[in-house]
This record gives sequence, C-alpha cells and structure tokens, in this order.
Amino acid sequence: MGADELAFWLRARTVGGTIIIELHGELDMLAHRELGPTVHALMCRANVDADVDVDVDVDVIVDLRAVTFLDAGGIRLLLAIREHVMRRGGALRLIRGTPRVSHVLRIVRLDGSFTMLDTLPRALTENMGAVGGGRTSG
Repeated sequence: MGADELAFWLRARTVGGTIIIELHGELDMLAHRELGPTVHALMCRANVDADVDVDVDVDVIVDLRAVTFLDAGGIRLLLAIREHVMRRGGALRLIRGTPRVSHVLRIVRLDGSFTMLDTLPRALTENMGAVGGGRTSG
C-alpha cells in the first residue's frame, strides 16, 4: 500500500431498493471521519432516487466480511449508519465479519443491537447481475 492510499474503502450499490455497503480494511477513527460523509450522502440519495421531499424507509445491509480491523472509530461509523437508518424508519442488517470483528462487537455489547446475517440474502444476490458498483474511498 502506497503512502497516499487509505487502509479502508467502501463499495456501495442499490439492489431492489436495498442499499448494500461493503466496508473494506481497517475501520478506525480516520475511516469514520472519511467514510461517514459518504454514508450520509448514500442515505440522502435514497430520498432523491425515490423522488420525494420527505425521508423514506431505507433498507441497508452493511457487509463486514472484508473488515480487517475494528476499533472505537469503526464502531462509531456503524452506530452512525444505524442512526441514519433509524431516523428514516428503515431496516439495518450487518453481514458478520471475521471472528475478530465479531468479538469486538461482542465485547462492547453491540452484537445484539444489530440484526446479523451470515451472507447476503439470496433474493439480492440474484438481482445483482445487472447492478454495478464502484470502489469509493474516503
């Protein structure tokens, strides 16, 4: 990794009305600061895409499988996502990360605060063939 490359990034796409956010790398305070505005923009874009002036229900899945490190900053990022989704009356689900990431969530007693999945729901994976999504970094 070069000196100007960040140790984290995200990829987001919308499939059947569900925003799928894949988080990659080290989720720390810098990741929270850099990726937070991107996540906020994704939630706001859901309103624009729906062509309405009020908040709409937002269904979000955050994929943690490619997260290699999680500390307080990464936890703050997850909590910020949860807050955005809750304010819009939506549903948030997390795809479990590595045992290390799951352990951190357990230690801070947040594992029960999220709906956890083992994989992306089949209905969404079947619809992903026609959907693109690029790398977005902080």
